Amino acid sequence: MPQIPDAAADQLGSSDLISFLKAIPDGRYRRGVRYPQWFLLLVAVLGILSGSRSSRDLEAFAKRHRQELNQALGLDFKRWPSD
Repeated sequence: MPQIPDAAADQLGSSDLISFLKAIPDGRYRRGVRYPQWFLLLVAVLGILSGSRSSRDLEAFAKRHRQELNQALGLDFKRWPSD
């Protein structure tokens, strides 16, 4: 069973999904990063829960719900992640 990082484990008691996703360490190189990791994970979780089965389905989900996600999360992304 995979180990949960300490920062993420501390968030397990919290009911806030975004706080939990922000606590997961980002292993990507900084060069070329356009979106925060927590946001990509959130879109993936929401898309999968809504029935998305592929990266293209997740892209369509993100495009379809762009305005609502921007408004609900207080973001101002003009473009959305693509497959």
